[in-house]
Amino acid sequence: MNIRPAVSTDNHDIERLAYVLTPAAESKRQSADGLSLLLNSNDHRIWVADSGEAVVGWLHAYLAVRVGVAPFIEIAGLIVDERYRSEGIGSKLVAEAIFWAKSIDVAVRVRSNSKRDVTHKFYQAQGFKLLKQQHVFELNL
Repeated sequence: MNIRPAVSTDNHDIERLAYVLTPAAESKRQSADGLSLLLNSNDHRIWVADSGEAVVGWLHAYLAVRVGVAPFIEIAGLIVDERYRSEGIGSKLVAEAIFWAKSIDVAVRVRSNSKRDVTHKFYQAQGFKLLKQQHVFELNL
């Protein structure tokens, strides 16, 4: 399994996996535009797990800079194809985000839906500690 930076030709596989993570994912056209923006940003990184035949996992992380809070790397999304889970792929992808954070001397954070108990255990096994719980509000316009 090769862990590497994503490229634009990975779009189809990234979208396929994103739909598993978030079934209400945006249309492919909007997402393709977003992927292009992310790939060209210095503050965002996407790594993929490439089996040689397809992308079977990805991780998106970004540098979060906010008023009153020290900058940190936030894992915005991580998904591994169900057929490839429990093979260490997620851990290898997380290791890339951790390596990036260490290189710029910041912490790593991740948010996870309160219903995803297996995900919480995964991140705890990676050394993450629960920092807080919160609600997310949205205003659709």
